[in-house]
Amino acid sequence: MSTVAKVATPDRSLHRGRLLILLTGILWSLAGVFIKSLDLHPLTIVFYRSLFASLFFFLFVRRGGWSVSVPLLVSAVSYTAAISAFVWANKLTTAANAIVLQYAAPIFIFLFVRLIFREAISRPDLITLLFGMAGVSAIFAGSAGQPDSAGVMVAILSGFLFAIYMTNLRFLKEISPAYLTWVNNLACWLALLPLVWGELSLSAREDLVLAVMGVVQLGIPYFLFSKGLEAISLQEASLIVLIEPVLNPLWVALLFGEVPSPATFVGGGMILLSLGCRYVWLLAGSSKRTT
Repeated sequence: MSTVAKVATPDRSLHRGRLLILLTGILWSLAGVFIKSLDLHPLTIVFYRSLFASLFFFLFVRRGGWSVSVPLLVSAVSYTAAISAFVWANKLTTAANAIVLQYAAPIFIFLFVRLIFREAISRPDLITLLFGMAGVSAIFAGSAGQPDSAGVMVAILSGFLFAIYMTNLRFLKEISPAYLTWVNNLACWLALLPLVWGELSLSAREDLVLAVMGVVQLGIPYFLFSKGLEAISLQEASLIVLIEPVLNPLWVALLFGEVPSPATFVGGGMILLSLGCRYVWLLAGSSKRTT
């Protein structure tokens, strides 16, 4: 194989990985549009979304090697609670508040890792933590006394629960991503079934939207994300998917005329900028170590 061919193959793999992660972020960003378009109870949306996602992921689960553990149960519970809170927040406040505050999850992760694993908080993480908390405070202060203040609280809770879910992933490194996502969504719709039993009636349109939402907006992006991570680092992937909280409120604003408040622009900008700078720092550091 020539030198040119040797160089070109890794480059193609790298570009393909980045493209897959970018497509993941774009598909994830459609959540707000789907949720706003459905006049259903939030838990009904979560139920059907996870039902269709679990059916999709079942196609990729190997029949052997199924297992149950405490971390897997924690994953299922925290996942169910987190996505339920996120969808509910989208119904109570703007899509911008819901998605930006969900992306505050890394802020809580820094604290959890410090408390659980006794790992020191690095300078980049500490700066991100401080700016992120300031951003959350700005959004919270801007919603004080407003009709959507409850939605902001639920959105913050969503970020907190996602942080629990992501921190717990450290105990699930040996679990297949397809199996983990299948179990999480299976457990989610089974847990919510008694709560939405009287809210299961759907029109043909709602059935189609929820099926597309479960497969296209949730199932396929998770698959693409795992494939993209085979070629690029988690730090770079985390930076690329920051396109999600940028596009999510943009789609909702274009289709539903929902414009974020000034506090959301300020607070959300602080959160996303701090996360972006952190991932660029980490990416630059890992690049230096490999050269």
